[in-house]
Amino acid sequence: MSPNIHQFAIPTPFMVGPVNVYLLEGDPLTLIDVGPNSPEAYDALVAALAQLGYTLPDIQQVVITHHHVDHLGQVARIMEESGAKLAAHPQTREFLEDPTTARERHGHFSQVVFQEAAVPEEIIQAVNRSYKFLQRYSNPAVAVSRMVDEGDMVQAGGIEWRVYHTPGHSGDLICLYHADSQTLMASDHIILKISSNPLIEPAAIEGQPRPHRLLEYISQLQRIAALDIQLAYSGHGAPVEDVRGLVEKRIEFHHKRAAQILNFFEGHAYHLWDLTEKMFAHVPPAEKYLALSEVLGHIDLLEQDGKLTRIYREGVVYWQPVTEALHQP
Repeated sequence: MSPNIHQFAIPTPFMVGPVNVYLLEGDPLTLIDVGPNSPEAYDALVAALAQLGYTLPDIQQVVITHHHVDHLGQVARIMEESGAKLAAHPQTREFLEDPTTARERHGHFSQVVFQEAAVPEEIIQAVNRSYKFLQRYSNPAVAVSRMVDEGDMVQAGGIEWRVYHTPGHSGDLICLYHADSQTLMASDHIILKISSNPLIEPAAIEGQPRPHRLLEYISQLQRIAALDIQLAYSGHGAPVEDVRGLVEKRIEFHHKRAAQILNFFEGHAYHLWDLTEKMFAHVPPAEKYLALSEVLGHIDLLEQDGKLTRIYREGVVYWQPVTEALHQP
């Protein structure tokens, strides 16, 4: 680990476990992400800074990598106590400056997805309760000082980092890359022990089609893997040394999972809930949104490869193998 990059494992109440917050020493003294909005996360961050001789008022800049609550939840408190400048992607801005509207927009979109997927009402209610639980750890509104996007340069920890916009896990996720040291601040784009789940989300622009997050994720993995990277600092877990090797494994996993889903059809048409239950029947109701997201991502991959086609029946979307569709009377 670089001597001026410090990794803090900040506790979360979520199944993913601790989230990594990074302190980049140098001008400006910068935090990458801040952790969820909880007393435990706040105390852990303050204690980690104190071990290095810092307090929150010493922080000059905060960079938020994406809008998930484990990464930005306590940002308003950190900004109030530090007076730092806040940098984030334009799509993250809504979750920072108008979080209520942003959450409502995503929540409404989820209900549309549930209806088209034929998700049972009791599962919808369980997922909605889980979503409300997550928002307990989210942020009050806070102003963004600077929006950063693809190709922008960010001064942090005494060096300049290039911004890479890497939609996939979320539509707004950014990575920071320093070419001279071959260092990547990867956030949740690249994680050593788990494959980032490309989540179902609405388009950034109202009325646009649903983004195909897994397809974006694979494309962005390939793009990042083309960089020269000695070390990637992840949003969860240990840093990644062999980024290209890990990316190859992740892409291979997704193609194998898509093939597994294709084998379920056996001449039948299925909606998203059918396929999710075939693949993830063991997943508890509150976690079904993650399962739905993963299966839909692989359906998107199969559609892109010309192996599935969709049909609509009474407001529900079904998929069937292309060979079966060709034999329809």
